[in-house]
Amino acid sequence: MGGLGRSAPLLAANMLEAVLPFARNVALAHLIAPAEFGLAISLSIVIGMLEVLTDFGLPIFAVRKDAGVDPLAKSAGRDAETAMMGTLQGLALFRASLLAVVLMAASPWIAAAFHASDSAPVYALLGLIVFVRGFENFGVKAAMRAFVFWREAIVVTAAQVAGLAVTVAVAALSGGFSCMLWGMLATAVTTVALSHALSPQPYRLHWNREAAREASVFGRPLLVNGVAVSLNLSDRLLVGSVLGPGLLALYNVAYGTAQLPRTVLAKFLTSAFLPLFVRHREGDADTSALYDTWAWCLSCLAFAYGLGLSLLGDHVLAFVFGETYRPSRLFMCLAGLSLCVKFLMLLPVPAAYAVGNTRLVAFGSILSALSVIPGAALLVWRHDVELFLAGLTAAEFVALLVFGRIAIREQAFTRSAGWLAIGTPLLLLAALATLTILVPELSFGRWLAACSAALLLSAAIYGAMVPRFGIGPGALRHA
Repeated sequence: MGGLGRSAPLLAANMLEAVLPFARNVALAHLIAPAEFGLAISLSIVIGMLEVLTDFGLPIFAVRKDAGVDPLAKSAGRDAETAMMGTLQGLALFRASLLAVVLMAASPWIAAAFHASDSAPVYALLGLIVFVRGFENFGVKAAMRAFVFWREAIVVTAAQVAGLAVTVAVAALSGGFSCMLWGMLATAVTTVALSHALSPQPYRLHWNREAAREASVFGRPLLVNGVAVSLNLSDRLLVGSVLGPGLLALYNVAYGTAQLPRTVLAKFLTSAFLPLFVRHREGDADTSALYDTWAWCLSCLAFAYGLGLSLLGDHVLAFVFGETYRPSRLFMCLAGLSLCVKFLMLLPVPAAYAVGNTRLVAFGSILSALSVIPGAALLVWRHDVELFLAGLTAAEFVALLVFGRIAIREQAFTRSAGWLAIGTPLLLLAALATLTILVPELSFGRWLAACSAALLLSAAIYGAMVPRFGIGPGALRHA
């Protein structure tokens, strides 16, 4: 625990890594026009998708590498650790150089896709940012293998603070979307500079075939995950290219902000329940109670999250970002439904991790990623962002039915408890969304009453599940 206890600075840095981009978006919403804000978001979308698509885990491999795989370096009189790190950094620089060329060559088409053909040079400069990142020293990340987290924490924190400061300063001075470019460049330069200054190992470029082979074997499966992640990010690309940067800004503010707490909560829930499933992976008399309790907790949280977005999401976003970025009530109901489904897709994940069944987790990621296709078809057909989100949510629901059926069949969930956990929040939130369609001008007082009725009905169902299936806090204490 002493070693892990030293990870607190890195935990704080990772939290800042999530919070500061949100603060940046709030500032940009008030400093630049919606169309410029949408183009600024498009810069981060392009660079994010391309990097995720080509990410094969070099920083992760630097943490878990085995220095002993380099017998050739030893025989040549070189330090094996240096040869391994040099090879990883050589691979990173090669990848960055290749991506930089691709971005620069494709910049006219990328700019045209976002209705910004005159700004192709700005998109071309994204290649410079990727190239600069390729010079990062992995020694800071390798130090985490010995529980030295403070170096990485300083790099992450300083880079995010620098990016936020530069982005906001340039936005205040120019009012243009290129502020995002300069902010990302500041983040990249700070990351590279501090990684060299704080690394316990000097930066070297080297090539060793065995080291490269080990890294590629480790990283190739991650490319599949990268495809799934990039498909999940493609909703913003689709909205921006079909509807233009103005609606992209609104969509990113409304849906992107709604997703942020869900991402943090999903990581926490998986981490909190994983040890319990690890303890029970050999099975005992109380295994079903643990599985059903997990389903119950997840379902309660998914419903509460979706209900909160449906009830107050439009008001909160208008208060934080301004009236320009107030979404419709129907949009927030659909967002609540979508994120409820995303929560419920976690149903088999902790138990799958506990037994090492990562294929099931990957299958769920792919199912979720493919859900964007029906939404994309509706968006191209009708050019309606609410219809797009409705199609996306419906496809995610179908994916959940498939994934949930596998989970209930292959894991120790009680069948009725599992389907109640899935069906209860979705039916109630879908009923609220239907109400907004049938009565679009419903007053807030009546809307509050409808949401309160849904909350009371859910409380009755969840309360009845506790004695029926022997679940709840008592089962967790026993575990």
